[in-house]
Amino acid sequence: MGAFGLTLFQAGLLPAAFMVGLLVASPAFAEASKQWHALRLIALGLTVWLLAAAASGAAWGFYSLLAARMVVGVGEASFVALAAPFIDDVAPPARKSSWLAAFYLCIPAGVALGYIFGGLLAAGLGWRAPFLLEAALALPLVALLASLPPLDLRGSHSAAGQPGADSLLSSLKADALALARLPVYVLVVAGMTCFTALLGALSYYGPRAGREVFDIPAPTADVTFGGVTVFTGIVGTLIGGVALDGMGSSIHNALLLCAAGLAAGCLLLIGAFALASNFVAFMAVLALGQMCLFATMAPSNAVVLWTVPPGLRAPAMSFSVVALHVLGDVPSPPALGFLQGRLRDWRLSLSLASLLLAAGAACYALATAPARSATDYRAQDAATRPPLEVQDLRDASLADSTAGAGVGGVEGMRLRLLAGQSTPNLAMLRELEENRE
Repeated sequence: MGAFGLTLFQAGLLPAAFMVGLLVASPAFAEASKQWHALRLIALGLTVWLLAAAASGAAWGFYSLLAARMVVGVGEASFVALAAPFIDDVAPPARKSSWLAAFYLCIPAGVALGYIFGGLLAAGLGWRAPFLLEAALALPLVALLASLPPLDLRGSHSAAGQPGADSLLSSLKADALALARLPVYVLVVAGMTCFTALLGALSYYGPRAGREVFDIPAPTADVTFGGVTVFTGIVGTLIGGVALDGMGSSIHNALLLCAAGLAAGCLLLIGAFALASNFVAFMAVLALGQMCLFATMAPSNAVVLWTVPPGLRAPAMSFSVVALHVLGDVPSPPALGFLQGRLRDWRLSLSLASLLLAAGAACYALATAPARSATDYRAQDAATRPPLEVQDLRDASLADSTAGAGVGGVEGMRLRLLAGQSTPNLAMLRELEENRE
């Protein structure tokens, strides 16, 4: 296959290598932001990405190309962990969701541009040209990021211990345990994972299902599915961000929008799979369903950013991405393939797979209950935010995990204060201070 005569298995390893680099490096960049400036880390990540893209274009065989693709994932990890918190810091309060939507719509837009321009360049100049050109185009952006004043993410250093005090693994464990104590965050990530799992399975098997159910040529199915997914991804993501800002960007409204989007998407997709009589009707209903799904992207990521302490936003984003892929679009294609192998009915298999969206909608709906008492960290600036809030939450998590304690006593008091479930009084503050000493 191609210049190196790759087998199908080897070709399939290339995107897997990218994903390994992304998932391993993303938490590392999140932890690094506690000690180093976020913009410098993003510039570093883009530099790594640039060099790896150029190395992909200069690869001399399968293994060099495989290594280069893995390093591309490492470079992109800096954006996954740090870009959304940075946007959350600089965006106007009334437009945060729209700004996040503008960022996330670049994913489907980039896919579209990659297919179009990559295909045109490869056809005229060879397969190496797209890699080398994109590396060259990234140079001005690297220079811009390197020239900007160093900026920290809000609250990042409140989450850090003394340099060298914690190993990377222990710090990641502390952050993971702290985030696991935040029910809104956990439920939102679960809802996002259900959406990602369905989208991954549909992207992989959708064109094949369309070909077999409606007896259409393979190129028609592939181009139509790809075009519709890119279009609905761009438009739906933008609609979701603008809609949340328009209705009032509260955490409660964001959760309701996400629950409604996945529920509507579930009904529309099941209708398309089970009832559509021709390919045009099928794609029309499918497009509406996918638009509802993509409308949840900006609001769901906004809730992730707003319901965790500022210093945990970068780890929260990186852990969510790990969950979306490891539990979502990585296992879902083989799971759908197994289901179709047993049922031998694409309409039934895809309809059943769409029930994942109902589960995701339920997660968002359930999250509205703890969201009523959860802290909205956008409302806390540096002057009013409780000192060491992130460290307190991480300390409580580590104490409970190592000593087997519950959430009572001083540690439970800390968590209730952070979650807004208790009002501080003099005795409570004195007990906290004595325990800290």
